[in-house]
Amino acid sequence: EPVIDNKTLDLHYNVHYRNYTDKLNKLLKEVNYSYKYTPEYLAQNIDIIPLNERDEILFNLGGYLNHSLYFYNLTDKKKKIPDGMLDLINKYFGSFSIFKEEFINMAKEVKGSGYTFLVLDKNNKLRIINTSNQDTPYYYGFTPIMTIDVWEHAYYLKYTYDRGKYLENIFSIIDFDKVYKLYLDNVKINS
Repeated sequence: EPVIDNKTLDLHYNVHYRNYTDKLNKLLKEVNYSYKYTPEYLAQNIDIIPLNERDEILFNLGGYLNHSLYFYNLTDKKKKIPDGMLDLINKYFGSFSIFKEEFINMAKEVKGSGYTFLVLDKNNKLRIINTSNQDTPYYYGFTPIMTIDVWEHAYYLKYTYDRGKYLENIFSIIDFDKVYKLYLDNVKINS
């Protein structure tokens, strides 16, 4: 509160996110998945799942991964953006205000339901991308480090049709310490 109301957050976390998680586990159990890999690894190596079982698994795996990152990125405490993260944003986007504007504009372009992500590409460069429905950047060779959910269930109870206001406000509760940590962790892995 006040950026996201308690009812929306409760429904989003305890109904939507939980449904993706429960359905994913059910589907993986049905194909005798051993759980020896991380969900991120599975998203990048879906060929270990039988072809005829992949569609529902991919949808629910994306729902699980995207929501996990979304909730991880949020904070209820006012925080300063770490200098290292600001340096990266300035390097790739020119300034934080340009980055924020570009991110919000990209998120406004999502048709229907989806997400906007800050990702690392295969060269460890930062990019802003959109995905539809529950596609996750891992499916396209990107590593996500920040996301904003633009499915209506993420904001409709408080903002109704005003996606722009939701996007503007949610930036105030993004924990850029965590975004920066994910950047540092994944640059090491990708290097």
